[in-house]
Parts: sequence; structure tokens; C-alpha cells
Amino acid sequence: MASTDGAILDFDGTPTTVITTTGTVANGIFTVAGTNATLTEFDNSTDLWPDAVATLSVPDTFAAAPDANSTIDLWMIKQDVDGTLDEIPPTTTSAEGAHYVGSFKIAASDLNNPQQFTFSLYGVRKAKFAFQNNSGQTMSFSAGATVKVEGVTLVPSA
Repeated sequence: MASTDGAILDFDGTPTTVITTTGTVANGIFTVAGTNATLTEFDNSTDLWPDAVATLSVPDTFAAAPDANSTIDLWMIKQDVDGTLDEIPPTTTSAEGAHYVGSFKIAASDLNNPQQFTFSLYGVRKAKFAFQNNSGQTMSFSAGATVKVEGVTLVPSA
């Protein structure tokens, strides 16, 4: 295996907004296309990024301050798994065929609190994402919360 000494991160440079909420998202509920969110496909089929950074932005307030140490959990629904079929997306109350990717830890504040984490895209050419609100409070917006995904990899430093 090649050494990563002196390696630096190389970002795609164009994050894709993969989730935009379009209505309230109650505690324990998933974002679902056409119900409370717009889900946009992340296309990794050309660049084949091995990893990605997910960024959550909640521009409006929660109904009340989220519970301390609560989370917004990100789930991935792989697309074109066999060339045509997609994995089964979540319903508002069940993950169905989606895969857990990671969690955004939410502060006990109803102010915008952007969060990021990195996750693996190994073997993923195309995917849609959904999140589950586990903040302890209903998320209610005028502008809508978003999740953006951007490809990232390690490259040798100059």
C-alpha cells in the first residue's frame, strides 16, 4: 500500500445538494421525496470519488431547541445497483433498503448549526440520500434544511 505521508485532500469543488426539505420533519421521521423533501441524485459514475463529505445546514429554527447530543442521521439509497434497479428508499417511518452513512451531532440550540462528516463511497456510482430527524424536536422551515455531498480523495502533496 502506498504511503499517505504528505498527502493532501482533493475536493470535487462542486458540492451537490442531495436533500432539500420542503415541509416539516417531525422527530423520528425520514425525509421522503414528494412528502417532505426533494432528493437529488449524487452522480459519482464519472469521477469515482472514494470518499465524500456530507454537510448539513439548517437555516431556520427547530420548533424548540433540539435535545442535547441528539442527531440527524444520514442514509444512502444506491441507484442503478444492477444497471437499472435502485435500492428501496425509506418511508417516513422506516429505513427500508437504505444504508446508514453517519450522523450529524446537533447542538441543544435552535440556531443554524452546520455540521460535516466524511464517509466512504467505495463501490457507489450513483446514490440518493435521506435523513432521519432524531433531534427530539420537529424541524420546521421557511427556507428548508439542506444536505450537500462533495467527493474527496487523498492525493500526493506537491
